[in-house]
Amino acid sequence: MQPHLEQILEDMDTLRPLALQKQENNVELRSTMRRIVQHVEHLQRTPAIHPAQHQSILMLLSQLLDAEHGILLKAHDDTGLSEQDNQQLQAHVTERQKMLQTIQQDWPALQTFLTSIQDLLGQTPSSHDDLGVRIRELEKHLREHLHQDGQLRTELNQFINVLQGSIGSVLHMLDEVGEDAPELKQTQNILQQDLPDDPIQAKALLQQAREGLVQAGNKLTAASQTMRDNMQQQVSQMTDLSSRLEEAEHAARKDPLTGLANRRKFTEFLTSLPQDIDISFVMVDIDFFKKINDRYGHDAGDDILSDLANVLNDCTRKNDMVARLGGEEFCVVLPEAGLQQAGTLAANLCQAVSLHRFVSGSHHIDVTISLGVSQRKGSEGSELSIKRADKALYQSKKDGRNCVTLAK
Repeated sequence: MQPHLEQILEDMDTLRPLALQKQENNVELRSTMRRIVQHVEHLQRTPAIHPAQHQSILMLLSQLLDAEHGILLKAHDDTGLSEQDNQQLQAHVTERQKMLQTIQQDWPALQTFLTSIQDLLGQTPSSHDDLGVRIRELEKHLREHLHQDGQLRTELNQFINVLQGSIGSVLHMLDEVGEDAPELKQTQNILQQDLPDDPIQAKALLQQAREGLVQAGNKLTAASQTMRDNMQQQVSQMTDLSSRLEEAEHAARKDPLTGLANRRKFTEFLTSLPQDIDISFVMVDIDFFKKINDRYGHDAGDDILSDLANVLNDCTRKNDMVARLGGEEFCVVLPEAGLQQAGTLAANLCQAVSLHRFVSGSHHIDVTISLGVSQRKGSEGSELSIKRADKALYQSKKDGRNCVTLAK
């Protein structure tokens, strides 16, 4: 073989300049000829195997074939192998002969075993006898079975975790009503253990847990009724408490004498109003209220305050708020009302009070009020607007009372 390769390389050296002389710019031709030379040089460097060695190997392999085909391979004495190599190769062939004999003996049992496994997995065995195909099918079926078993075990563990939480809640409920449940505690301890891999052991463990749950059933029923009665009682108490709290909350925002909003509700109402609307304020004060108290008594004064609250409510709009700020001082908040509109309403209030018949016991008491009106300016706070209305109110006092003054 070596002389042939050397001759090819010499011929390539002769042909290459002739070919490239005619096509010296042909890059593909240069590359192709260079690649041919590289392949030939690679073959030249590859160690050669003596034909006798091939013959020896064929002779030994013939022992693995049946008599009819093995006879076709003839022996050759000059193998080119050492005695030690020949012995190792002979031992290897002998080992393979034993393996083939074992496989031949075990083949029917293996076929039966594969068929039985497929039957157990609920799969119909294949009709062909190819061992590799049958084993691959068995592996596929086993993987599917293990996957389903893993999913079932995962779902079972999730159910056990949920059940443990439920048992904990039930134990807490039983403890609340004074009932002891050792069966449930035992069941909880069982479920806290890791589920065994052995299906029989796992089934036995779950059976113990089931028995504990069944035994706790009657106690749970009785406890549920007790808990239901307790809850109904607590709901009744909570409803009563909620009503009282609601009444207290309402009373905390209402003036107890007049029923008008007090300062707390007045402040909350102002906070709830949008900043981008017109808001006007009317401050109201009873004229000579101290003299009324001194002449007719404080009970008469209280009657006047209550009656005045009704007049103010009757003369204002639904969305307005009338609040008693203290003593004989009142404030009317007018959302979405300008200064002139508020001034008109204040004048109506002034006239309505002067015409109203105030009565306390057997006394008919003449009552008038003085009023001051302001409108919130831009980003001005409500407190400043109220102070300007209060200042306008005192101007009405100076001007002779029973009149309205608009703040600037």
